[in-house]
Amino acid sequence: MNNPDSIRFHSKIEKERKPKRNFQSFLKKYFRCKNVYFQVFIAELFGTFIFVTFGCSSIAQYKLFNRVHQGWETFLTISTGMGFGLMIAILVAGKVSGGHYNPAVSFAMLLTGQLNAIKFLIYVTAQFLGAFLAGAMVFVLYYDSMIQFGLKMYSIETAGIFGTYPVKELSVWGAFFDQFLGTLFFVIGVLAVTDKNNVDMPHGAVALIIGLLLFLVGISFGYNTGFAVNPARDFGPRVFSALAGWGSQVFSSGNYFFWIPIVAPMIGSFGATILYSILISNHF
Repeated sequence: MNNPDSIRFHSKIEKERKPKRNFQSFLKKYFRCKNVYFQVFIAELFGTFIFVTFGCSSIAQYKLFNRVHQGWETFLTISTGMGFGLMIAILVAGKVSGGHYNPAVSFAMLLTGQLNAIKFLIYVTAQFLGAFLAGAMVFVLYYDSMIQFGLKMYSIETAGIFGTYPVKELSVWGAFFDQFLGTLFFVIGVLAVTDKNNVDMPHGAVALIIGLLLFLVGISFGYNTGFAVNPARDFGPRVFSALAGWGSQVFSSGNYFFWIPIVAPMIGSFGATILYSILISNHF
């Protein structure tokens, strides 16, 4: 004969085991996708969107605030916005996709065997789309301010909120080397802190270090070209600015500079992978 107390005890356990019905469980039940390719696509898109929104917004504040308060000419605000924006993006979506948000970083992961070719294409597509949408967000956010502060609405000066542009005295090869070297150091740092055989750190610490790494690149290499070191971060918002009214000048300005933040970072990533492999990881 069953013990009534035992029956009540087991019944209570079964009730506790049943998942609580709440809004989060509803979303998980009806909106969760089990396709891994779609999961990383959404994570990279959303993470890049967060990162580039913070980054381009910091540039907007730099340009617009400096129009009113002369002398606030420093890359510190941009470097901070970019670096900590990247950190937050990695913390938000990095557990799903790894938190690349940069085709140069994804290329390094492809070269080291951590991504296959299909995933690489998915990552890069998501990154460009996320950056494009971030450009649109920043445009809407600062549209009134761009008019209010007397900027020529569709000048290269305001286009610089979205894409990067070189200083006038810089040569094409100088700009190329700047982007190559900045990306080289950045990707070496990323490879080092994400290599479990080198430094085994928790996810939060990795996010902080990579954010600080981009901050360091900004305050060290920001002057010449604006330290894009990321094809998606530069080209996505640049395309948006062209469609939003700035037109073809965003591609022709700076001796057709637009291709350099696309090509040079990828070559810098290739060089970084070779250097890190030969000089560091081969010796573990």
